Amino acid sequence: MKWLSVAEISKITMIPAPTARRYASLFKDFLSSKKMGRVTKYPESAVEIFTRIVTLYNEGMVTTEIEEQLRSEYPRTIEISPSERAVPAQPAMNLQAELSGAFAEMMNKMSKSLDVIADQKSIIEEQREDIYKLKKAFVLLARSQKKIKALPQLDIRSMTEEYDERTNALEQKDIELEEATSELAQENTSLRNKVDVMEAELIRLRKDRRDMEKYFLDKIQRLKS
Repeated sequence: MKWLSVAEISKITMIPAPTARRYASLFKDFLSSKKMGRVTKYPESAVEIFTRIVTLYNEGMVTTEIEEQLRSEYPRTIEISPSERAVPAQPAMNLQAELSGAFAEMMNKMSKSLDVIADQKSIIEEQREDIYKLKKAFVLLARSQKKIKALPQLDIRSMTEEYDERTNALEQKDIELEEATSELAQENTSLRNKVDVMEAELIRLRKDRRDMEKYFLDKIQRLKS
């Protein structure tokens, strides 16, 4: 059997080489091939399939439709490398042990995955609880804002003016009280001076009375004797 490269098939079918390579990639399931060094080659029978692909594209079919058509006309092929052919069959016991080990490893991974899922579920539940609390707080905040808006609006300007008026009145009262206090202090000083004079006069009068009493007592004593 003669094997052809994509370049050789391109020359035979008059299909541009890039297009032929694209066909080889898109419809590889219908093209037998094998590696020869670094080059993939196809049997001479592949020329017919390449030609058929060109014809179907020219008829207006799309890639998926061409695949269906080729599936009905040509058997699908599976490429098996020489190395795969050379691998001997594993003994049944070794295969069973390998499968058992793989199954145990898979079950272990699944168990760990379930643990992670359980942890994630717990975290999600906590986050849901936090979200519920936040929603409740937002609802309460919205209600509070509505109540605040429902309250009568305060006239800040009029309140400020009233405050200024009362402040000015209090300042005026303070001035008047200060003046009255000053006047009272002056009057108090004058009264204190008068009281001091009167106290001095009273002391003098008491002294004169004592002197007078002493004089009369002496006079009486002399008369008796």
